[in-house]
Amino acid sequence: MNQIKNLAIVFMIGIIASSCGQKHNLSAEIEDLGNDTIFVEYAPVSQFYEMEEPLRDTIISVNGKFIYDSPLNEPILAFIFPKKGAFTRVTGSQYRPQHKYLVLLIKPNDRLTINGRLHKFYLDYEVKGSDFNENYSRLRKGYIKEVSLGAKIELQLDTLMANKGDKEQINNLFKERRKANAIAGTKQLEYIKNNLNAELSAFYLTRQSLDTLAKYYENLDREIKNGIFKNMLESQHLRFQKYTKVREAEKNIVEGKIAPNFSLKTLSGSDFELNSIQGKYVVLDFWGSWCGWCIKGFPKMKEYYNKYKAQVEIIGVACSDTEDKWKKSVEENELNWLQVINDKDINKDVSVMYAVQGYPTKIILDKDKKIIAKFIGESDDFYEKLDELMKN
Repeated sequence: MNQIKNLAIVFMIGIIASSCGQKHNLSAEIEDLGNDTIFVEYAPVSQFYEMEEPLRDTIISVNGKFIYDSPLNEPILAFIFPKKGAFTRVTGSQYRPQHKYLVLLIKPNDRLTINGRLHKFYLDYEVKGSDFNENYSRLRKGYIKEVSLGAKIELQLDTLMANKGDKEQINNLFKERRKANAIAGTKQLEYIKNNLNAELSAFYLTRQSLDTLAKYYENLDREIKNGIFKNMLESQHLRFQKYTKVREAEKNIVEGKIAPNFSLKTLSGSDFELNSIQGKYVVLDFWGSWCGWCIKGFPKMKEYYNKYKAQVEIIGVACSDTEDKWKKSVEENELNWLQVINDKDINKDVSVMYAVQGYPTKIILDKDKKIIAKFIGESDDFYEKLDELMKN
């Protein structure tokens, strides 16, 4: 077995040596990495916030060296993690500290070189070959050691909580972790304020809170705002607009208020209007094919639909879904109640109109469309409330 392993390493060294004269998007040398598996998660910059899951790849390091070529002919954001950088939690699950990731913007013609060292709680590295990556790694180098304290605290918390440790000590560690984790965001915001004409500022801004993004979005240099991170910025800015509208809508989505009317498309493509339902209680079920807890709740939903369908109309409102995935999920889960798909236009978005902030969300309306109750998450409270209403 050792002979096979050694032959594999020799083979990989041969590949790397033979490729020295070639041009690769990325060539890296990391001290203390050795021979290891490297996990790569990446996404096109243009679709970064639209993809449900990142694309994945795996490469091998030999004596701390590895190369990588982007599989796409467009700019990608890549997050690269060495397998040996992970910790094993008390439960046996893997913990990958964010401080041990290489974060890179890779363009098709880039020739990036990386030199670094793998430490216990963080990866220290420098990048040469593009202004964005050079600036990112330079700024990161100034705070990474301090921020990596969060990884050490995470492991302490893991042990304490698994062993039901002292609550005061646990609470203090939570505070220390929050403080450590906030350092990077603070440093990045300082950079944004002083570099509104930098590509890196646009990227950093997409990682800030929505309120902060809205505050500085309009101040970005026009060329930067419409540059490589345009879609990411606009996606986050749209989230801010929805977030603002949801906060405003919360005032009206309370017990006793009349539920706002809406019109959405059904499975057949016809228009459905809420106010078309007369003489029945209504349950608005906000869900998505991507929502695990929504799917888990369907068996009990079916049970209660069959129990009370003479008195209650359930309307499933699919949110953040594609039409194909929505229809497939309805068919696979055999959902027999009325199904509609939410509108992506922020001014027609029913999840915004009803101040939905988590999935599933269920809202019960009386026969006059007055709001009786709102339930976030899958719990017995919703079903108990329906039983109570039907008994009365």
